[in-house]
Amino acid sequence: MQTCRQSRLEVGADFGVSLVVNLVAQMLFYGALATAGRSLTFAALVLGLAVPRRYAIRRLFNALVAPGARQSRWQSWLEVCSDTVVAIVMALILQRLCYGAAATLTKAGGVTVVLYAITIGRRYALRRVFETWNARQGNLPLYSQASSSEL
Repeated sequence: MQTCRQSRLEVGADFGVSLVVNLVAQMLFYGALATAGRSLTFAALVLGLAVPRRYAIRRLFNALVAPGARQSRWQSWLEVCSDTVVAIVMALILQRLCYGAAATLTKAGGVTVVLYAITIGRRYALRRVFETWNARQGNLPLYSQASSSEL
């Protein structure tokens, strides 16, 4: 089981990478409309809400793992995908608030799909790194019987 400190560190690392990806995606999709004010407002809202959302979902899924056991690969994917669905809905609404009429479903959807396609892979990779780190600290096996059969 991951400690609260490890959960905070994982979410913090995800936040840093997310900020850069978010700003670049806005510039690519909205061009001149992506002023510093709009881009930073959107990024601050999306990412500011992401930290508590990610932490809460991480702790919820962590509670589903028995003490001393590791989260399986299947559970990692379920956690990441559940969080991503919630995040996509939030991103579409926030783009509409920040960019107004320019945030058409196509444009807002494009930004959101790009951001969260990258997010799924990034979060899964971070989740597995932290699971391995936790296992090594607690002398747990790197792969349990259940997780190795899920490949």
